[in-house]
Parts: sequence; structure tokens; C-alpha cells
Amino acid sequence: MRALADTKFIVILSDGMADFPLDELGGKTPLEAADTPHMDAIAAAGVVGLVDVIPATQKPGSDVGNLSVMGYDPDEYLTGRAPLEAASMGVPLSPTDVAFRCNLVTLDGDLMLDYSAGHITSEEASELIEAVGAAIGTPDRGFHAGVQYRHLMVVHERGEGAVCVPPHDIMGEPFRDHLPVGDGSAELHRCMEASWDVLSDHPVNRKRLAAGKRPANSIWLWGQGRAPKLATYARKYGLTGSAISAVDLVRGIARYAGLEVIRVPGITGFLDTNYAGKAVYGIESLRERDFIYIHVEAPDEAAHLGDAQLKIEAIEAVDREIVARVVDYLERHPQTRVAVLPDHVTAISTKTHARGAVPFAACGVGIVANGFRTLSESSAAGSGIVFPQGYRWMDWFVGADGGK
Repeated sequence: MRALADTKFIVILSDGMADFPLDELGGKTPLEAADTPHMDAIAAAGVVGLVDVIPATQKPGSDVGNLSVMGYDPDEYLTGRAPLEAASMGVPLSPTDVAFRCNLVTLDGDLMLDYSAGHITSEEASELIEAVGAAIGTPDRGFHAGVQYRHLMVVHERGEGAVCVPPHDIMGEPFRDHLPVGDGSAELHRCMEASWDVLSDHPVNRKRLAAGKRPANSIWLWGQGRAPKLATYARKYGLTGSAISAVDLVRGIARYAGLEVIRVPGITGFLDTNYAGKAVYGIESLRERDFIYIHVEAPDEAAHLGDAQLKIEAIEAVDREIVARVVDYLERHPQTRVAVLPDHVTAISTKTHARGAVPFAACGVGIVANGFRTLSESSAAGSGIVFPQGYRWMDWFVGADGGK
């Protein structure tokens, strides 16, 4: 389908922003408890509704959710999380290569203590991944450093069928109960166990322990797959566009979609990210392109920490530093459409992703208001507007019938 002509499109993806009501917040969700006047302004000027971004056949996660929001059916296009990240990192995959996500994690005895090794820095992590690669890498098993705790292992033509569990889903649980199983799992076990000797006494981890920080004492392999094939936005919608994210996963989807990845100084994928810079660079990109996808990881990271107040602060920062600037742009450029939504639920109560339709608000040229004044889970549920196939939401948002 073709997008609405002569229109600019802005999507603000607040990762993991949706949640469930919490007793500590008086029965409100973090989004409902947060002060979000600019998100609410978009809601009041346009449409509020629900998007079911996670198909019943898929596990809830940012790979599934972002593919859906960007207009791609995960059941058709998702081959695994890792190959998407490989595209962002510039790691080429042959048709027979299988990429695995390789987290640096903290194990404590038998427990998965921390899926991010205390949000280890990229500089520290790079040294550790280099050491792992030197010790257990082979001509057909390579390791590639990414951002913070997120890295890759690429192997040749094996392991694709293993059943692997994301480490953020098993925080505080016995990790041996969740080791890979099935095709190729024995090799994955050997790699993970071999990393223990490499990492346990590495100088980087000695320094972290001395500073009271969690050590990155193991790799954890998951999210594997081969390179997917996505129709570009130019072919799919007739749009030129860009994407901004600190997360390799989202940048990888963008590259497959033919979107330019904009590098913004100071973006981290955590709560200290450069929120304002994302808005400024994103808006500037619309001088030459039609579409911008601004992804913010911070609310998701706060939820994984189980900290409701931190999640509220992250949501408010998105509203204050990003959405406010986008609303100002919309006022000056009325031939624009703007949307705000998350890619999935990340529950404070469980510290991990969960199923459930997520709320969205969208306004701008051609979108007719449906009478709701706030962006929240409860207002969206009451609107009666639902996209049961989440990947069709983008068709609606950019299409000539959007909002009608």
C-alpha cells in the first residue's frame, strides 16, 4: 500500500511502557501514574486504542513487538533476534550462518542473578568478549562485541533448532533449569561453561568486584536465527525514513526495512540516555525524509529492575524530552502524523515481558479524534479500537484511511 502523500510520520516507541495495575501505585499502572501531558495532548487530539503486538504463536519480546509495530508479521518475518542485531552491528551473515544473542550475565551459585551483569559498560564488555573469542572461537564460531551486555556468537549451519530462554526471563531462578535444549544444545552448553574459566578471573571482573559491581562471569546464548528478508519501506509504503535507537535489535530491523540508522551522541539504551537528542535528531531528519522511528529503551530497563518509580521517571522523561518536542513540531507542521506506543508489556511485578495488547495514541492530518483525553491502558481498553493483528497498525497509521 502507499502512504498518505505529502505527509511526515513520527512514531515514538517507548519500550516496555505498558504494564499492569500495581497496589503500590493505588491500582494504577506506571503509565497512568506518570505525569504525561504531551502524550495526553496527542490522545486528546486524535485516536486512542489498543494494538495486540504479540501473536499467540510468539513469546513477548522486543523483537516480536518492534517488528509488529513497524508493519511486519512476526510469524512470517521473525527468524530470531540475533540476526537482526547482526545487521545493526555490521556483522555479515551468509545464508548458512546462524547468529546467537550472547549476553554477558552474572551467575550467583545456581542462580541467574543479573541478565546484564550490572549494565556493564560497552568498553568493559568488549574486552571480555574479545577474551572469550580468543579462548573458544574457531573458524566457524565467531564472537562479536556489541553494546553493554548485548553481543553475538555466529556459527556455521548448526544450533538453529535449539530451544533457548532469554536470561531476563529467569532472573532469580536456577539457571540450569533453563539451559538450551534440543538440536545443537550440547555445543551451546560447552561454550557457556567454557566462558566461566575465561571470565571468572579476568582483570575487568576483578576491578568490577573491587568496586562493588557485579561481575560478567558467564555468557548466555539465545535468540538465534538466520538472516531474514523484509520488504523495505520504500517498496512497502513508498516512504523514505530513518530510525533512532541505542539498541542493536531495533537498528537491525531498521536496516532490513531500508531505513537510515541515525547515530545520536549520548544514547545508551538505559535510563541515562540522551532523550532530547533523539527528538532533535529525529525531527531534523524530516527535512529530507518522510518517516522517523524513535525508540527509547529506558522504561523497559526500569521494569526489568522491578522499580515502579524508576519506570514512572523514565516515562515522564520520554514525555518531557521527546514527545513535547514532537508536539511542538506538529503544531508548526500540520501535514504530519504522530504516534506514541510501547512494543509490549514489561511487568514490574515479574520484571519481565508479558502478553497483552498495548495502548497507542495517534493524531495529525486526517486522523479524527475519538474522544479520549489520556494515553493509558484503561483509556485504550475503553475506546473500542483494537488492532488484533498488530502488524496491520502501521498500515493504518501511514495509510490514506488512517483515523477513519
